Amino acid sequence: MVGSNDKVMTRSWMSFDKALFIRWRLLPALLIVAVFAIIGAASLAALLFYGESSSWAEYLSNTYLWRIVRFSLWQAFLSSIISIGFAVPIASALMHRQFFGRDALFQLFAVSMVVPSIVAILGIVVVYGRAGWISRWTGIDVPLYGLLGILLAHIFFNLPLAVRLLVQAYSLIPQGQWRLAYQLGFSRWYAFKYIEWHYVRKALPGAFVLIFMLCFSSFAVVLSLGGGPRSSTLEVAIYQALRFEFDVSKASVLSLLQVVICSLVAVLVYRFSLPVKQDGSVLKLTVYDLKDTVWNKVIDFVVIVLALLLILPPFLAILEPVLSVVFWQTLKDLKMWMAVWVSLKIALPAAILSLILGLGFVFVARYARLKPSLNWLASMVEHLGSSILMVPGLVIATGLFLIFRQLGWGFEHGYWIVVWVNSMMALPFVLRALTPIFYQQEKRYQLLYSSLGIWGVSRFKLEWPLVRGSVAQAFGYATLLCLGDMGVIALFGSSGLLSLPLYLFQLIGSYRLEQGASVAVVLMALCVALFILSTRLIGGKQSVKN
Repeated sequence: MVGSNDKVMTRSWMSFDKALFIRWRLLPALLIVAVFAIIGAASLAALLFYGESSSWAEYLSNTYLWRIVRFSLWQAFLSSIISIGFAVPIASALMHRQFFGRDALFQLFAVSMVVPSIVAILGIVVVYGRAGWISRWTGIDVPLYGLLGILLAHIFFNLPLAVRLLVQAYSLIPQGQWRLAYQLGFSRWYAFKYIEWHYVRKALPGAFVLIFMLCFSSFAVVLSLGGGPRSSTLEVAIYQALRFEFDVSKASVLSLLQVVICSLVAVLVYRFSLPVKQDGSVLKLTVYDLKDTVWNKVIDFVVIVLALLLILPPFLAILEPVLSVVFWQTLKDLKMWMAVWVSLKIALPAAILSLILGLGFVFVARYARLKPSLNWLASMVEHLGSSILMVPGLVIATGLFLIFRQLGWGFEHGYWIVVWVNSMMALPFVLRALTPIFYQQEKRYQLLYSSLGIWGVSRFKLEWPLVRGSVAQAFGYATLLCLGDMGVIALFGSSGLLSLPLYLFQLIGSYRLEQGASVAVVLMALCVALFILSTRLIGGKQSVKN
């Protein structure tokens, strides 16, 4: 009996020792999450400290402020409704039709989601502007600067995102339901009504609120295409208050107001959106042929052509200057190459930092996710990693600037803020790429690793070939997002900190569109080169093919 008790105590001690060992291994990841949370909390605390209570009543009673809030809500609502309204028939058509260029259209949707915002804006100006393609070919003068231009740009960015989210909903439909619909002779309408809509409607609330938040906190689009104070948003108002008026108290109040509004929207996200699942590949999903009609073919053709007309022309417009003399003259511009260097100096460290943050979050969340008693910690970590969608980057940057100002540092030290905030802004996309594959590996091999005592470097060597593709994708997307950012750099940019997107914005603002278009080509080429290079170095040849 005594021997039996000794064995039980020995096993208990070994189990406790093993659990303690695992927690010690998680210490670096826990520190990463803690640093992220502390810096974010400190920036918000700085906003609260500088937002004097006496000034709240003054600013909140300003009618112009509430006009900005109303316009911010209205343009975000319209952008979300239009993007999702178009995305539903487009996703359905892509699921049921096989045609030449279908794969290329999916790739175009993927690129448009991460193309630098200022580059896409320039393409939209070239197509829809007063001297653009539409005006030259049809004689129609499109009122681009204002609500219409903002909607066009937001649809360009968010329509592909909405289609992708709905395609994920289609990937959850069991194959048996498609087979049964085929056997029963369902038409497209009956299949949509009784099968597809059941899954699509579950994805709509989360897609709507996500796009709404992105549009509500839009900065580069509104700054470039807003056309003046009548079409301004809170994000732009914060930038103007800090950059031009240098009214720290006003910037703090506006930032906190935006946090409150975005927080209310975030509650809707977590209330109505579906849990994040591993993406299903639409290209591998089998959908059985249903009863077809000429009317169905016409509708699918129209929506696919409409998608192409909305997404493709700005890309073609960006490449238009390649054969011009101005393009080759621009390549000799020393100021442009200095801007390229600044962009690289920001994007690469920020992408590396974002990847480190993402790995720290994933390691903590996947350990906690498989422990029933720690599910709350996993959910908290996942929500914390996506908090930048709730608290826009310009708000975090404003809070960090106030902390730097308290320490005696000004705009000349803005580089570190730009790098950190860019890494935070890319974090949700990094987590989106890393979380599914790391969760999958933990579920499959956790017991095997534990029974064989495989930890640390040894486990990393076994997992690396399986996860390197996702790591490469995460780093590539983070690099593109940080390279194309114009929100934070616009706040801290100066002659010594002039990135390529900010330089492009200055050219557009001074109506030097030809030179700006040439710089946009350079920026797009840099994005493609960095994405291929980063994914090739990290993910190997297979990641480039995928």
